[in-house]
Amino acid sequence: MDNYVLELINNFGYFGMFLGMVLEAVIIIIPSELILATGGILASRGIFNFWVTFIVGLLGSVFCAVIIYLIGYIGGEPFVKKYGKYFFMKEEDISKSNSWYTKYGLIAAAVGRNIPIIRTLISLPIGISRLSFTRFLVYTTLGSIPWTFVFVYFGYSLGNNWTILKDYLDRLKIPIIFLLIVYLVSKIFLKKKKG
Repeated sequence: MDNYVLELINNFGYFGMFLGMVLEAVIIIIPSELILATGGILASRGIFNFWVTFIVGLLGSVFCAVIIYLIGYIGGEPFVKKYGKYFFMKEEDISKSNSWYTKYGLIAAAVGRNIPIIRTLISLPIGISRLSFTRFLVYTTLGSIPWTFVFVYFGYSLGNNWTILKDYLDRLKIPIIFLLIVYLVSKIFLKKKKG
C-alpha cells in the first residue's frame, strides 16, 4: 500500500495526492494519513510546497466527505445497505457513525473528521438526514483542518523517517479508541442519571 501511494503521488504530483484522498472515500482501505504524510515528505524535500500540499489534502478530504454525503443524500439508507459493501462500508462502522451523529449532530461532522473510520463515514448519516449542504460543508471543512495539517506536518517534519510516524500511529490507535469509549460511556451515563 505504501508503494502504491508513493507511485500515485510521484507520477501525478498534487493531482495524485488529491486522487489518493478521493480513493480513500471510495476505497476506505487506503489510509489518508499515509497520503497526507507522503505529501509532507515531498514538501520536506522541496518537491512540493508545504501550504499547497496542505490545501490539496484539505480539498481532497472535503471532496471525499461530499461524495459520502451525496451517497447518503441521493441514495438514502436503502442504497447504503444494498451497495455499501462494494465501497468497503461495514454495517458496524455505519452504525457507529449513525449513533455518533445522532448524539452529537453537526458537531459530529467536525469532530468526527479526526477519528479513524468515523471520519470517512460520518457524512453518510448527515446526507441521509438531508441536512443543509452549506452547513455540512462548513463543519466538515473546519473539522478536516486539524487532521490534514497534523499529517502533512508530521510527514514534513519526519522526512524520510515515515516509518517512525507509522509505528507511533499504530501504538496510539488503541489508547485513542479507549479514551473515546470512556468519554462516550460517561456521557451516556450522565445523560441517563439526569433523565
